[in-house]
Amino acid sequence: MVSRTARRKEGPIARLLFMPLLLVMLQRTVTLHWGDPLIGEKSPLRLFMLKRYAWIEVRFLRVLYWVLNLRDRYPVFGKPLARKLSYLLAGKFVGERMVAGQVMTLEEMLAFIDDLPEDSRVAVGPCRCRLATHACDHPMETDIVIMTGTQIWLDLFPGDYRVISREEAKEKVRECYELALVPMLDRHMYYRGSANYFVICNCCGCSCLPINGYIYYKGTGFKFIPSVYRSVVDVGKCEGCGKCVEVCAFEERRLRDGHAQVLDCQGCGQCVRVCPNQANSMVKR
Repeated sequence: MVSRTARRKEGPIARLLFMPLLLVMLQRTVTLHWGDPLIGEKSPLRLFMLKRYAWIEVRFLRVLYWVLNLRDRYPVFGKPLARKLSYLLAGKFVGERMVAGQVMTLEEMLAFIDDLPEDSRVAVGPCRCRLATHACDHPMETDIVIMTGTQIWLDLFPGDYRVISREEAKEKVRECYELALVPMLDRHMYYRGSANYFVICNCCGCSCLPINGYIYYKGTGFKFIPSVYRSVVDVGKCEGCGKCVEVCAFEERRLRDGHAQVLDCQGCGQCVRVCPNQANSMVKR
């Protein structure tokens, strides 16, 4: 029979031996199921994190813009090793998990707005990237918060955001698209296909931190949530005018041998809008 003293001595040792097993079980549970209890659409923890993000968003984006432009002042930050390190330390999580974007065509975004839940309110306010960078003169009121984002941004910034109808939101997206802005749907704490939609952005290559981050880090592995469509060129119709190259915010077009060439298309469809010869079309990936 084991004495009480022996059991007391065995207790701490047994707990120490059990701890690694507990950690493995916890890791597997988090990996397999954390989308629901921790970062699901209605998760209190995720909503808390989204509110904290909203509160610091403009300041946070200002810091990111400064970091991305360090290479202009200190060329060493543009070197492959420095780029890789900064991507692994921050860029990968921030751009692919914390706030993950998916580029859409105009038609896709309009359909998405139509399909929002009936009880979901929509509000519009100033673009957070343009507030942070002051890098362009594109319209400011282009930030369309939706679903779990709407009430949070209305509560924190009542003077900046106003509730609008879905038709007004669609008209805003159309107006921005005509100005060559890119429709982008953002998700918060994106993991294994989680929805968590909170904002529709209308992005430009001048101020948009996700697009600037993509251009800076794409050689390192950064990617958006894959778009549904990509552009193709009919070389028989293309006259090499270069309009599609100019309008591509992602710098994924070039002229080669007198014709437009598509690189890694992100799927916004702006090239289709500006082509005078209907040489561009969008096809499913």
